[in-house]
Amino acid sequence: MNKYVISSALLLTAFGATQVHAEMNRVYHPYVEQNERELEYGFVLRDLGGDEVLLNRAGMGYAWNDKLFTEVYLLTESLTHEGEQIRGYEAEVKWQITEQGEYWADWGLLLEAGTARDINSHEFAAGILWEKELASRWVATANAIAEYEYGSDIEDEFETALRGQLRYRYSIAFEPALEFYLDDQDWAAGPALLGTVKFSGRKQMRWELGLLFGLDADTPETSLRGGIEFEF
Repeated sequence: MNKYVISSALLLTAFGATQVHAEMNRVYHPYVEQNERELEYGFVLRDLGGDEVLLNRAGMGYAWNDKLFTEVYLLTESLTHEGEQIRGYEAEVKWQITEQGEYWADWGLLLEAGTARDINSHEFAAGILWEKELASRWVATANAIAEYEYGSDIEDEFETALRGQLRYRYSIAFEPALEFYLDDQDWAAGPALLGTVKFSGRKQMRWELGLLFGLDADTPETSLRGGIEFEF
């Protein structure tokens, strides 16, 4: 695990996060659990002009302490009528700034960096993570992200993104939610389902599934996103 932590830090300083056909990420929560290890898989199925594109992201993560969490990802793209290919790599650091419940809201910081494999394209990103428990089991979460993209195969540009989620804590295993994603490529919103399955000890599996609808002409009409995290 020590080798993995070192590789996470090296990747973060070396790369910039690649944008794969305007991939929609999940909404991040600002919390870190000490010594947590994580295996993660996420996907987004997008309808781009009649061609369905499946974006995949597989990652491994580790919490150094109760404040700092790192993760490295392999990004792929797969067309339903073609094969799968590696698209790039990504690394991220999440820092829990405040203790949960310490202030009126909980805060965190997200740093991302990565590179594309097939083209010269890189990106650095930094985001503020915010979460607030509301009355009657409702929880609001928001991510405000700034990104800088550069490379010889793309136009250098600065972009911003805003993601949000309003979820209802019906039970640990089942939490319905509403999400929205606003950035330079996508304006989308829709329902989502989240949950956690507990196993023995610290082991648990988190899952989520969302259906997003485009809010403008430049966004795909529908995008299906999902993810599974195994924590131990």
